[in-house]
Amino acid sequence: MTTKVEFKDISNFVHVARTGSLTRAGMISGVPKATLSHSIRRLEDLLEVELFHRSQRGLQLTDAGRALLDNTGRIFDSIELAASAAQRAHSSLNGKVRILGSAEFGTSIIGAATLYLAREHPGLSFETRMYPSDTPLPEQTEFDCLIFVGTAPSSDHVCRKLGNVGYRAYASPLLLQRLGTPKSVEDIREMPGIEYTRKGIAEPWLLQDADGQRIGDYNVRFSVHDYWMAKFYAVSGEAIAYLPDFFVHYEVAEGDLIPLLQEANESEKISVWAIYGAARHRNPRVKLVIDTLCQNFDKLIRHPGYALVRQYP
Repeated sequence: MTTKVEFKDISNFVHVARTGSLTRAGMISGVPKATLSHSIRRLEDLLEVELFHRSQRGLQLTDAGRALLDNTGRIFDSIELAASAAQRAHSSLNGKVRILGSAEFGTSIIGAATLYLAREHPGLSFETRMYPSDTPLPEQTEFDCLIFVGTAPSSDHVCRKLGNVGYRAYASPLLLQRLGTPKSVEDIREMPGIEYTRKGIAEPWLLQDADGQRIGDYNVRFSVHDYWMAKFYAVSGEAIAYLPDFFVHYEVAEGDLIPLLQEANESEKISVWAIYGAARHRNPRVKLVIDTLCQNFDKLIRHPGYALVRQYP
């Protein structure tokens, strides 16, 4: 018999029993008086007991009603405590945020952002992982926020644009001393270059000179699928690399790399996205991370400028 009892009827019974009035119970719970009365009647019919003595003074619990309240009231108190604890945990900025980064620039962008946030909010902790961009989008349960470079994937996730990344050809002064500085896209044709492949496809070099923008040809000296490796070869003076501007900001400032030809058009820049489940944005920690990335994107992608290197003369 008791297996047919519905949770909502027990909940309505507890409200009525603790207030001693259908009217007061309805005001507190927001449940219509008629619904509360129907729940009580249904419980009494299912349990085959009388739960209240009804009189002009209100509703008084019977022995059966008191026994039911004693057992169910504790359960509802525990539920309320658990719900309050969950709300406190949810509203707190203390706790962990799990961030994935697509393989292209995850280390640079996520490292700078989490370092900045960790210093501003000591109660935050981070779990960071790199996400191979040539694999399907991971399940939402595996991350709170994914930083993705390129065309936003089609999914049920929310995609919020953080900013744009511009590309350009870069070369070491050592290489330019040996081979000369190219003045046009055609000048690069016979020069050694570093091919970056994504999903097995070589990334095109969209180069800009006085004659306009064209896809540049080059003599493939190295083929890589990691931008850090491409930058290593370029700084070493072995070949020209086609790299995002922020990724070589420090090397250009230090004179280790020199930008070639003209800057690409703004329309050719690649977008960077924060991807997350819609429900995740209700979490204040996740919201803080995403808002910080959006508001400080241009600054964060140029940070920290290899602070460790500066410790040495």
